[in-house]
Amino acid sequence: MKTLLLVLAGTLAIAGGSARMQEPPPGTHDHGQQTMRMMDMSERDKKLDELVARLNAAWGNDRIDALVAVVNELVAERKAMQDRMKGMMQK
Repeated sequence: MKTLLLVLAGTLAIAGGSARMQEPPPGTHDHGQQTMRMMDMSERDKKLDELVARLNAAWGNDRIDALVAVVNELVAERKAMQDRMKGMMQK
């Protein structure tokens, strides 16, 4: 069980890192949009940090529930990022 959690956590860390690497480079878009995106990113990071802290503090079945919450948040972030990227490509 510990091995499964470690593998899943590692996979999530890699997926989250690669998803964040896909953000457009600074200066390529309107400054107002970039500022709004940075604020949104900070809020998402804060929420994810809270979920991970809850995961790290949890035990037993509560830990599984916390892990599911982290995975769901990462998937939601990735889908939102893909939608933003599709929107930029269509402009």
